[in-house]
Amino acid sequence: MTLKKTDVQSFAKTELRSYDLSELSVCKEEALREIEKDIQSEWDELNDPSVMKARFEHFKVEGTTPESYRESFKEIDEKRLMLYGIRHFGGDKNLPFVQMRLNFQPKDKSEVKRLYDSIKFELEVFKPQKISLYSSVESDCDLFGSTFLVAKSIDCLNLRPWSSENEIQFKKIEDDSYYEWFKLGYRSFHRLNPHLEKKVPLNSIETMSESKDEGLLYQAFYQGELMGLIAGLRSSFLGHDGMYFNEIFIDQKWKGKGLAKAIQRKFISITCKGHEYIWGTIDYSNQPSFKTALSNGRKPIRYECFYNLD
Repeated sequence: MTLKKTDVQSFAKTELRSYDLSELSVCKEEALREIEKDIQSEWDELNDPSVMKARFEHFKVEGTTPESYRESFKEIDEKRLMLYGIRHFGGDKNLPFVQMRLNFQPKDKSEVKRLYDSIKFELEVFKPQKISLYSSVESDCDLFGSTFLVAKSIDCLNLRPWSSENEIQFKKIEDDSYYEWFKLGYRSFHRLNPHLEKKVPLNSIETMSESKDEGLLYQAFYQGELMGLIAGLRSSFLGHDGMYFNEIFIDQKWKGKGLAKAIQRKFISITCKGHEYIWGTIDYSNQPSFKTALSNGRKPIRYECFYNLD
């Protein structure tokens, strides 16, 4: 099945409203083109037979077939449309949920659940626990997931620097020898914060290598001691130049000293020209990282909203 261009445009217009752009000078026409491209790209990828087969073989959910993983389209009535498909939170087969895209705003939780009831027979083999939608505000949902936090790089650089920021030194990472230290650090983080193990997982070495290949992966030293690392990707934000934070990690010994804020600012100063949008997603429950982003002028503009199905 193919998506009609007019349907993609209809979904894109609604998705654009899931971003609070009131304080950002984003070109709406450019943003719409970018969202339309993303919707079509995701649809094509998830309905590629090789991708459906790979997901089927990876998750091994009893009773499913490769076709169970297709992305689907539904006309609810003459005006209202829905895209939907199965996802797994953190890549965990035991945490399935339904991701929805709509071309309208549902009124409340009960309407969201009624929408699921109309497609339940297609997805109940996965025993999904939640439905995921996006909102520009903290809506009345059951759980918030990833939150988009965004700012212009010049706004971050204009903030007052941390007092000892000039004592932080960066070293570009050019091989994979750092990864064992990074993995051990995450193990310690998860041991101290077990509630975040699924929500804030360790990035794979392949994911980190994307930043390394762009020359945007650095170790950070303070007072001569390795205390963290930072990774970025040049990734557009709604069709505009952007720098995406792939990872910001501080070793447990150095947490609570303002260093996460400081290495972000320093990273921006050496990699950005001022016009880029600095952006990334942080799980809503990871409050230390959330507060660090806020302290650097990044603002929450989009919330992943989960609705329970039990």
